[in-house]
Amino acid sequence: MRTRKPPDSKSSDKTKAFVSVLALALFMVFLYAGSFIPFEHIISRQIQAFSPTSQGARHYGYIQPQVVDGFSEEPIEGAAVVIPETGQQFITARDGMTAAIRIPIQEDVHFAEISPKPWGEITLIVYREGYVEYALFHVHVWEDQTRKGPKILLFPQVEGEKHEPFTVVEGPHRLWVRELVEKYRPGRK
Repeated sequence: MRTRKPPDSKSSDKTKAFVSVLALALFMVFLYAGSFIPFEHIISRQIQAFSPTSQGARHYGYIQPQVVDGFSEEPIEGAAVVIPETGQQFITARDGMTAAIRIPIQEDVHFAEISPKPWGEITLIVYREGYVEYALFHVHVWEDQTRKGPKILLFPQVEGEKHEPFTVVEGPHRLWVRELVEKYRPGRK
């Protein structure tokens, strides 16, 4: 007569835990696939959470731009970083970075009724003798977050040639763009 060994309780517990996690994951997939958890709802809740208009007080984010040479990507010390919206000017250190800059988050009123942006935007203008001036528009600043960057590439002026300031526009966040595109898709109910 054959006797059975008692099941190993440790492997039995591991199996139960694995099955529980698998069941929970399948349930979440079912809810999402069945549209019980709509993606648009999740994104709009995130946008509301970060929206400066949903809160009464003034809010701030932080940014720490880095200025480097456009060819070698070596840090540039002594570059002046100006923020026109605040009238402030900051000088880069040896590592090409400014100190962390406190920025008030301001609502983009152009999109307030269309699809509020959950971030503020500023302009950075960078000057350094011997380099072409650089203007970066629509730089994202998120509430209560410190952004390391953006990395700004300055290019040397060519002696004897006239130059125009180098201009760049930072595009909006991809999730916000996706929500905006879906919101105004023709034929959507």
